[in-house]
Amino acid sequence: MIIAHISPRSAGKTTSVGWQAHALHERGYPTLAIEADHSRQLAEWDACAGGFPFPVQQQATPMFHKNVPPMLAPGQIAVVDCGHAEDHRAIVTSVLRVTDVAILNTAPTPSDIDRIERLPLRALIDDVAALRPDGEPPQTWVLLNRTTHSSVAVKQFRTYLRDAGWNVFSATIPHLQTYAQSMLQPVTARGSAYDELVTEMRDRGLLPKENLA
Repeated sequence: MIIAHISPRSAGKTTSVGWQAHALHERGYPTLAIEADHSRQLAEWDACAGGFPFPVQQQATPMFHKNVPPMLAPGQIAVVDCGHAEDHRAIVTSVLRVTDVAILNTAPTPSDIDRIERLPLRALIDDVAALRPDGEPPQTWVLLNRTTHSSVAVKQFRTYLRDAGWNVFSATIPHLQTYAQSMLQPVTARGSAYDELVTEMRDRGLLPKENLA
């Protein structure tokens, strides 16, 4: 199974990949993190943290769709850090060709939502359908991150995105130093917002239940 984190520009993707991969691993899923981004931020995080408790692979290539599926073990879940869709369309397209669930990371701000619409990201995802075996675009869900507890923006933009046809997770990632300063540090995801995300994905049928420890 492949879960791809995407966004037009910087939107906390690498943080989300690192934390979600840890949350999956801690819940008993066989996990692999893949960096499909030339920045190599995920690899640097892995090295500086003393090594993640799961493998991290580099696949920042338009041949992702050919290289990655054969390397996955049965039942393994790959969490992918995609490069910015605005700058690395060929790589993102290749990733989406074999993605089971795409997670669109965005903050609930007008500028971030505007970048999604100006790309337009929906068209990029839909156009991949012709390149996929099932002829359908990958399931795509929006993850609102860098949120504040008291902000009305979360509710407003969740409603706006749903009205525009997007699936939106109930789980959100709060704007906390726990996440903002976690890059390059070891993390424990149990009880975190990303643990809640894994629970929601499982309950929505986006993750297999039988792999849980």
